[in-house]
Amino acid sequence: MTRDEIVAVFNNIADIMQIRGDELGKIKMYRNLAITLSYSLPDEILPPFDQSKLPKIQGVGPSTIEKIAELVDTGKCSYFEELKASIPSGVLDLMSINGVGPSTASRLYHELGIDSLSALQKAIDEQKLRNIKGMGKKTEENIKQGLSALLRHRQIRLMGYVLPTVESIISELKNAGFTASIVGDLRRKTETVKDAQILVISSDWIKVRDTLKNIKLIDNIYSDWNEKGGSAKIVGDVELNVILTDPQNWGLSLILLTGSEAHITELNQLGFNPNIETYKGKSEEDIYTELKLQFIVPELREGTGEIELAKSGHLPDLIELDDIRGDLHVHSNWSDGHESVEAMAEFAKKIGYEYICISDHSISSKIANGLDVERILNKMIEVREINEKIGGIEILMGAEVDILRDGSLDYPDNILEKLDVVIASVHSGFNLSESEMTKRIIKAVENEFVHIIGHLTGRLLGKRDPYAVNVDAVIDAVAEKRKSFEINAYPDRLDLKDIHIRKAKDKGILLTINTDAHSISDLGFMKYGIYTARRGWLEPKDVLNTQPLPKLMGWLRRKI
Repeated sequence: MTRDEIVAVFNNIADIMQIRGDELGKIKMYRNLAITLSYSLPDEILPPFDQSKLPKIQGVGPSTIEKIAELVDTGKCSYFEELKASIPSGVLDLMSINGVGPSTASRLYHELGIDSLSALQKAIDEQKLRNIKGMGKKTEENIKQGLSALLRHRQIRLMGYVLPTVESIISELKNAGFTASIVGDLRRKTETVKDAQILVISSDWIKVRDTLKNIKLIDNIYSDWNEKGGSAKIVGDVELNVILTDPQNWGLSLILLTGSEAHITELNQLGFNPNIETYKGKSEEDIYTELKLQFIVPELREGTGEIELAKSGHLPDLIELDDIRGDLHVHSNWSDGHESVEAMAEFAKKIGYEYICISDHSISSKIANGLDVERILNKMIEVREINEKIGGIEILMGAEVDILRDGSLDYPDNILEKLDVVIASVHSGFNLSESEMTKRIIKAVENEFVHIIGHLTGRLLGKRDPYAVNVDAVIDAVAEKRKSFEINAYPDRLDLKDIHIRKAKDKGILLTINTDAHSISDLGFMKYGIYTARRGWLEPKDVLNTQPLPKLMGWLRRKI
């Protein structure tokens, strides 16, 4: 079981206690335990549980160890299950709404009897929330918007979490002797997908179905199978559609099933007709050549100008994962990361990076253990010492600095000027008007010590909509001040999104692809940032952290 899963259970225990109105000291104890465990446990604990492999953790007693052991060995915690059974399950769903924490969920449940999302929707329709003391019309409207966003987001799945599962299924099919490929939105690497689709060469649907039955990642095989294929459910509650084809139609089927609809429509206008025999036995590349087009990679097939450029052979030479020389947004256990500076740097060195920047949170991010001035100065000393010790990789000293509501930054200029990299991000005050938020971020852009604007729109895919901001105005400001935008590769963010990336590129802005990693495993998220950058038409020359260290430092110090 992973550390994050264990920590989530302890946080959920505290949430349920707060909803029930349990004793405050007990609630605080479980909150503190969750924080302690998030810093102290290894990334993953494999069964059978062995306490001797755990570090000695101050404040963690036998009762907590017993719960962790039960989670590791059985996947469940009986104490947590008992607590969950003490309130309607729908009450916990309320906390899935952005802005609704355990305190608000408790009031909705105890004062209005709201025990499900549908009951909440009914209460909002009847304007009952505004009658709760201290809530009012504005709070009711915010919860209404949050509920609407949640219900909308629940229909989608995040590419970054679905893709690895489907890639593993494809690998299993290939090992069983099948030719198979991901198709649809997932092959084009769209940030979210409604389902997953794979194409398999086979005339034996029973053999394909039975092969899938033996793959652990498949939760359920449906009864709709025939010679055309069938469907299944994979882990994560994702629908998987399997389409069968023959070798002669492989290339044609890849094009048709990958899409997008707009791309296929434009191909049709060039004379592409899937019903004629011309494409039999031809590969995707052959078919594009026959249409007098340069081969178009799946990420570009959106009907947004790629056909015209393909006619002249001038499609961009898109960035690849191997072009990245380092990661400029990485957290350590100085703030809310799970690993030491040295551990993150050693792993970055192992995967071939030339540099890594440890960019922990600033003072105002209390929940993320943000660093005050004294701690960041102490961290500078540690980074310098580790740099001298490791060798083979340069550790840059950075910070992810909060942009405060008035646009000022969370550290004074005399601290910012000491940092190699300053990433300025919004982490609070999401409810500002578009005008206020835009002015806030542009003011940060204008600070001479800021290098990069982090996750510009603040969105969390499937959880939180972007806050209101005039992206075009911020792009203009970043271009004018020669700053950079971050493409945050964390699967929940992928922010900037592809259309904004392309606008920034057109303005001559250098972008930075960062993982926002909080653990060693998170550094692997870089590929999702690369996919998003490719969808935004980026080439290596458009990305800051494809540059060798001397050139990067020259840009950071405003000498290039």
